[in-house]
Amino acid sequence: MHHLTKLLSLVLAAALLLSCLPASAEESASHVTYEIYVGAFQDSDGDGIGDIPGLISRLDYVASLGVDMIWLMPIHPSVSYHKYDVSDYYGVDSDYGTLEDFDRLIAECESRGISVMLDMVFNHTGSYHPWFQEASNDAFFNRTGGKADWYVFKDEPDNNYHKVSGCNKYYEGQFGSHMPDLNLSNEEVRAEIANILTFWQNRGVKGFRLDAVTSYYVGANESTAEFIRFVCETARANDPECYIVGEAWTDAQTVLTLYKSGIDSLFNFPAADVNGRFIKGAINGKGMTSATAQAEWNASIREVSPLSVDAPFLTNHDLARARGMLRSKVPNMKAAAMLYLLMPGRPVVYYGEELGMSGSGRDENKRLPMLWSTEETLCNPPRDADQDQRLKEGVDVQEADPESLLNWYRTLIGLRKQAPELYRGTMTALDAGNDAVCFYQVTDTTGTVLVAVNVSQKESAVIDLTNYANASLVGGCGEFTMENASLTLSTVSCAMLRLN
Repeated sequence: MHHLTKLLSLVLAAALLLSCLPASAEESASHVTYEIYVGAFQDSDGDGIGDIPGLISRLDYVASLGVDMIWLMPIHPSVSYHKYDVSDYYGVDSDYGTLEDFDRLIAECESRGISVMLDMVFNHTGSYHPWFQEASNDAFFNRTGGKADWYVFKDEPDNNYHKVSGCNKYYEGQFGSHMPDLNLSNEEVRAEIANILTFWQNRGVKGFRLDAVTSYYVGANESTAEFIRFVCETARANDPECYIVGEAWTDAQTVLTLYKSGIDSLFNFPAADVNGRFIKGAINGKGMTSATAQAEWNASIREVSPLSVDAPFLTNHDLARARGMLRSKVPNMKAAAMLYLLMPGRPVVYYGEELGMSGSGRDENKRLPMLWSTEETLCNPPRDADQDQRLKEGVDVQEADPESLLNWYRTLIGLRKQAPELYRGTMTALDAGNDAVCFYQVTDTTGTVLVAVNVSQKESAVIDLTNYANASLVGGCGEFTMENASLTLSTVSCAMLRLN
């Protein structure tokens, strides 16, 4: 009989995990991404704004989570707090630091086995970008050169078009007048985008998150897929291992259509947020539907793009924090974490989600300062935030609590490191005979793992393993036992097994 008792401390957990793993498994990647809003993470110079040197000072914490990639929300010069209206694609905003600071970040991440992914906003620039300042000058509307064709202009007003100051021209700006849309069909624009990708890849960037891809060519999915394919091919020509994920905040069918681009991943919006299967499964104590739906989703992706993988998540910087959706109850948060973090693909954790941070309503509230401690001076919240942080147990408190949400996340991500199949493997939903149990197997060329997750907070679950007589226990979360051909999961717990 195998037993997993509750952890006594994080150090003991790490030692136990490493002692039972072969060397090759110790070195395997978790394939988990950690999304960071730099301005809210850690301030190093006392101005109240998080910055790259501050992030560097917290990399040991990031590494302790077990993630192998960080996604930085835009770091380029911008007039906004969120920096999605870029004014220089080749620089670092002075609030965040310098290019030299960024180079040091890359080196420090590499030393910890962490890759850096940058947020790239190619749908639009900021209105203060020199390209737009030149393009919107009357002198260039004769189409004789300059940047006039780098943006989308009309002679008459239209939906999401804005008047050029001082002349009777209108420019497309799907996200507002301060974010003029680029003409992504212009070969000069594409050449510049290729230069931008190369510039950052030469500095050590290993991935790109493509912002707002459904706005590239509104309502024209084939054109959008073609442009995404251009970006992917350009980046992979520089680095065949470059990981690219796109934000397609839309319906499932459109997401699948955009997978025709061959992009590595598109965020799984249909499964996320308050009505997504992970949140609902955790709240309702129904895990089986998550296994069935995710297996079908992964199969649909593979049918369109065989080398692509899913990017499951709970929430991000545009959505309310998961804490509120999960009724501020730690067991609900732990159940949701099991459902999405053990799924095939590359899951994404939004900074502070591993602590249970709060934030809803205005976007600024969803980007509140990382709660390192309630006793420690934090970054200032974004200026227009109108909510306080409801979480009262920061990293310092949760580090010392073996039953904390933080240590739960660490354990789950540690499990992924023992199962390389979870990145690109084929998922098959299995019937555990219990609606509360999310039960499935994932197979790739290296082997097969079984994952069993009990999201019930009321009853333990017993799973018959008669058909898996050669299965051996890898590990799990919470309390569980395995004896002969029977696996027993206590409430809100999971186990991973390997088929030998």
